[in-house]
This record gives sequence, structure tokens and C-alpha cells, in this order.
Amino acid sequence: MKDIQLKLINTESYDSVEKARKSKVCFLPLADLSTNPLNWIYEDLDTKDDLDELIESIRNTGLQQPLIVTRSDTGHVLLSGHRRLKALKQLFSEGVEVRYNGLTVNEEHIPTIVQEVYKTQEEQFRALVASNCYRHLSKEANKKLIAEAIKIYNRQLSSGNTEIGRTRDNIARIANVSGRSVQRYVDIGKKGEPVKMKDTEKDDSASKEQTWQNEKKKLLKKMSSLESRFTDLDTSICSVDDLQEMKTEAIPLINVIMQRLDIDAGEL
Repeated sequence: MKDIQLKLINTESYDSVEKARKSKVCFLPLADLSTNPLNWIYEDLDTKDDLDELIESIRNTGLQQPLIVTRSDTGHVLLSGHRRLKALKQLFSEGVEVRYNGLTVNEEHIPTIVQEVYKTQEEQFRALVASNCYRHLSKEANKKLIAEAIKIYNRQLSSGNTEIGRTRDNIARIANVSGRSVQRYVDIGKKGEPVKMKDTEKDDSASKEQTWQNEKKKLLKKMSSLESRFTDLDTSICSVDDLQEMKTEAIPLINVIMQRLDIDAGEL
């Protein structure tokens, strides 16, 4: 497999990835593989263009990396490789012969790395996060990841199984993100109380309003300065044509300001 440079927040994720790298590849039937229900966190990152590009890559150069799975009661659940699985299914439907390290890949022989059995959903969640730690998360995906980590933390809290340390840092370890990211999205109350997500939409709205107010002050100051300069113009050298030209240039700007009032600046 290709060596991928990973930027990880904690060593637990590093250990999980290293274990997968050193594991042996085995071949499993397609019918034995199922998608991970927790993968909804990453679905927004997978665009059609990305999938099409991956399909063409596998079509032309073969499958470069095996899928990573864990055993389940009904077969094997994906930890990493959801896009690769979609691409393989598409290529199989087209009758394309796919290769992996010189071997034929088909619906009965999918190259996989099988990790240990995870006893709880929390353990499987950590494994899923570790297997996807190289991906650059969008703002929305980051929020989903932290929201799921909060559910796990609150379950641990109710059962008395939380780790020693700050609440923020415990949630950050579960989600494999920085403490700053958790601080941004999580509303942490008193020690021992369940935590919840902040209303970030409300915070973002307030931030945008403040930004606009600051920008408006700057614009009004510039407009006042321009007004003073026009007032002081020497009319003996400023012709009517000059003023008409300046009006023509000013109309688009005025239209932008007046458009919400449904007033055409050209009528002024």
C-alpha cells in the first residue's frame, strides 16, 4: 500500500492506522460487506465528481488500497473505503475487469483488511474516525463528528465511565479533533452535567451582523468624505458634462444601496 502522511490528534488513532497497515489482506465476497451506519458524518464530503474521478482511476490503474472492515454479526462492516466500494460496484456493473496488485478483483473477491471485533458502538466509532483521519473535513462534517462524540461522551457520563480530564479534551479525544474545535461547537456546563451542541447558526448570524455594522461605519465615513470633496469643487472649472459623467459613474453604486427599497437610482 502507498504510505500516506497522516496528521493525527492522538496516538490512539495512529496505533489503529498502523495496525491496519501491517495487517494481511484477505479477499471477501461483496455480499459480505455492508456500509457503516456512522459513515453519514462523511457523506457530504463525497461529491459526484470525486466518485467519477475515483472510478476512472480504478478503471485505468486498478485498486490501489484494500477496504478496511471489522467483523459484525451479519458479516463485515466498512471502516474505510465507502467510496471505493461504490466505485467497484459501478465498474462491476459495467463488466470492467478490476485489478489489485496483479490479482483479479470481482464480486467474490474484494481485497480487505479485517480489523478486530469492536464490542461497542463507541469502539467502532473511534475505529471509523481513525480510518478516516487523513480526510479534510468540512465545517458541517466537523460538526457532525463532534455531535456524535457528544452522544458517546454523555453515554459514558451516565454510566460513570468517563475518562479523567477536562470535558473538552475527553470529547476531543473521542472525535480525534482539537480542543479548540470542541470549544467552538460544544456548550459545556457544570462538571458532571451532560453537554450539548451550541446554536452555532445563531452565533454565526450575530457575527455576520457585527461584521456588517463595522463595514457600514467604514463605508459611511468614506461617503461623507466624498460628499465634502464634491461640495468643495470649484464650479468655475467643473462643467455640467463633468458632473453628468460623475453621476453616471455613481448610479451603479447608488443602485446597489437602493435596490432593497425598489428605487431606481437612474430616476434620482
